[in-house]
Amino acid sequence: MREEYQQIIDRLNINIELFLERLAAVSTKKQLSELDKRIICQSLLGRNPKRIAEICNEDKQTIRDRLYRYIYPKIEEIIPPEQPTKEGYWTLILNFLLNSANGYKLNQTFQLNSDNFQGSFGRQTFLHPPNQEVARSQIAGTKLYQQGLYYQALICFVEAWEKEKETSATGNPEILIYLNNCLIECQQNRIKENNIKVYKLAVVVPFYHNQGRVAAEILRGIAQIQFQVNLQSLGADYLKKSQLLGDIIPSSFSPLKNLRSQIVWQILIVNDPNNLYDPYNQTAEGLENLASQLNLVAVIGHYSSEMTKKALNFYAKKGLLLVNSSSTSDEFSTLPIEQKLSFFRLTTPDRINAKQLVNYLSHNCLNGNPAKAAIIYNKNSSYSTSYKIAVEQQIVEHKGKFKLLQECRCLSEDYYKIRDYMEEIKQQNVDIIILIPDGGIEPNSLNNTASISRLSLQNCLIAGSATFYQENVLHWQDGLVNFNQSQIIACIPWHWNSQNNGCNSSNSLAQYFCQIGTELWGEENLTWRSATAFDSVFIILRVLELHHLQNHQLLINSQSLLEQMDRYFKRQKNVEMGVTGRIEFAENGDRINPPAEIVSVKWNEQKRRWKWEHLKSM
Repeated sequence: MREEYQQIIDRLNINIELFLERLAAVSTKKQLSELDKRIICQSLLGRNPKRIAEICNEDKQTIRDRLYRYIYPKIEEIIPPEQPTKEGYWTLILNFLLNSANGYKLNQTFQLNSDNFQGSFGRQTFLHPPNQEVARSQIAGTKLYQQGLYYQALICFVEAWEKEKETSATGNPEILIYLNNCLIECQQNRIKENNIKVYKLAVVVPFYHNQGRVAAEILRGIAQIQFQVNLQSLGADYLKKSQLLGDIIPSSFSPLKNLRSQIVWQILIVNDPNNLYDPYNQTAEGLENLASQLNLVAVIGHYSSEMTKKALNFYAKKGLLLVNSSSTSDEFSTLPIEQKLSFFRLTTPDRINAKQLVNYLSHNCLNGNPAKAAIIYNKNSSYSTSYKIAVEQQIVEHKGKFKLLQECRCLSEDYYKIRDYMEEIKQQNVDIIILIPDGGIEPNSLNNTASISRLSLQNCLIAGSATFYQENVLHWQDGLVNFNQSQIIACIPWHWNSQNNGCNSSNSLAQYFCQIGTELWGEENLTWRSATAFDSVFIILRVLELHHLQNHQLLINSQSLLEQMDRYFKRQKNVEMGVTGRIEFAENGDRINPPAEIVSVKWNEQKRRWKWEHLKSM
């Protein structure tokens, strides 16, 4: 029977299970037997009673009797007969089912993937769970999504989420995004009845970088704001009563403050291979070509500065908004006018980040003598080079407090080169190593960073940029016997325990962000990448709200959103309070007074593990 259902789905694109469910619910007392269901399926596939009898191993008269006594009377309660004879009746039935207005026609999902582009609303997975039971539910969901069976896909994704939470206590953000996308498809009638606006965003993340950890951090922030907004617009109480989402809805859920209009998000997840040596960004080119077909209003991404630079030109030509949550290179502060109109970034530029880091070192890490500082970076990375230049400029500002040793530019190359350099600076009694790994464009950069951070360098501090803030760094410290030995700090835009914007700060949105985040992902599993990603969607949400307060019925398109974002933030100088603090923009797309937090790797005796702990808000 399942095979026959699948044939109808594949050949006719009809939701046969929905049709049979509705036939079962009509007033005729006699219920459809399994044989009746097979007869219906075979009739829809164009087979006559004689052939159906052969397939079902029944006589021809039995098939005719079942049709006239039980099947046709039920169908006529749903589809009124247009002619007295039953000859040709299945053509009428088929036309009825294929009419999309009647709700049986499946909307097969748009084929997004090619050799140079990987994107998904729910048809494929990028974050693969180790638990096979979770993986099976996840894969089942993607297959059903491909067929347009959104209700069934939703149930599978909910099951995958719940099973993963049971086994790891940390939810999978990709699955939460997919089940939200399915929920919107399942609730089309409610969306229309309540005049809820559906908007689509693309989120571009590097799944191949650091085994998907960075992508997962970003997607947690995206999934969380999508879930909060969708629950609020569709009605959390209604969804609880309908039991569509199991126990997923956080117990701490309450409406997002000041959310005045009804909007729901559908999120397209896009993988960026982060390939530095592609002549241009094929992911961005593919996304640019698909944007109008998919009705995308904006793009969130890319992760590395190199990929963002290549992508921005495509989006600017298309009039597509790019909101960036992680690229910090100073070159984005001097974009040509046609590109800066499309560009907003939520994270902290290198020159400001480096200033805060060097200021902290100057005031907290010197013993009176000039500190011998060495910089290790990747010369092939525009971001790494930008940060290195910014650090050098700041060191010059602190006259007499630092002595720069010879730099090392080959962080992405063979470790033997790094080892020789390390031996050399150890001989010079280096005090501070400033380590600037790239954003995942060359794998050796992170591998070599691991080797350096594991070294036991007596009386030497390792200071890093935001790309150095990785979970791996904590694992790399496990070999240390002396729990007070680790001397690693970094400067990042946001931390869970930030004095200004953390879980216990006066920032109510940040408090709520951490509260819901604890239920979804576990305590302290939201990072700066999650927070800036959340705020990237948050600022778009605010402008869409303003638009709908003034134009209740009119959906906004990508070009209009770009214009309104530019006017609201850059021309009119409006300010919003996000998770990462006060959000306001200069005309070049940079934040004005962006946040900076100093964090350090410390041993947490209570939890018996290394943690990134907050030291100071700048």
